[in-house]
Amino acid sequence: MKYRTDEFSSKASTSTRLGVRMRSQLADAYKARGHSTGKIWYQYSAKARRDIAFGSEIDYLHFLYVESSFDVIQVDCTPELKVQRAVGRSFVEYINAEILVANSDVVWRHVCSANKTESARSRQSQLQVLLQNCDMPDGAPTPRVEILTHEDMLAAPQRIRNWHSVAAWLAAGRDWALTEEQLEVAALIRSKKRVEFQEVLGLGKGTDRDDLYGVAIFRSMQAGAYSSNLFDVPFSMRTFFSEKQGSV
Repeated sequence: MKYRTDEFSSKASTSTRLGVRMRSQLADAYKARGHSTGKIWYQYSAKARRDIAFGSEIDYLHFLYVESSFDVIQVDCTPELKVQRAVGRSFVEYINAEILVANSDVVWRHVCSANKTESARSRQSQLQVLLQNCDMPDGAPTPRVEILTHEDMLAAPQRIRNWHSVAAWLAAGRDWALTEEQLEVAALIRSKKRVEFQEVLGLGKGTDRDDLYGVAIFRSMQAGAYSSNLFDVPFSMRTFFSEKQGSV
């Protein structure tokens, strides 16, 4: 379960259309990178429900941050058309993602390094004024503009490192519903209160579906269903998951 960087495998495509889309995304990422020799990350986003090419480290860091944020329901990492339709082209490059959070708020997020926040806040103020005085296309809710820095996202570095591994599991299980597996995992945690990752995989022992139980618990974790030390210590077979305090 490894992510791809600077490479394209036709085996990952099940149709010509999908293959074309993948090549198009990678071509766009290479074009945006220009003459830089930086890496390009190609990863499946469970919260966007599609593959995305990330042309910079900060964009990939933001992907891992969003995927591991329990309050994020949905993300659009290519919101350019929405931004242009609402406020024109001048702010297109400023908005890196559109995010739907659990309380139904829509957030337009800009990501940058800490030394660029002063100029970013000026742009944020301009954009927020524009949004308050315009009607969003198709009656969409007015978004809240937010700035997130590289340093903010690395406040818990182990979270980011672990979710790089978790993202591979989620990508591998993208085509499986896993409702039954999630219910079995929930029953195991209810009965034992606290389980290790190896015990979760043990639910599929003797079958070729043991990895799917791992995917199932990570999907539930994305919704904040359990407590875990996943953000505090390196991910391993001993990583634990438990019921949240106050849960029934």
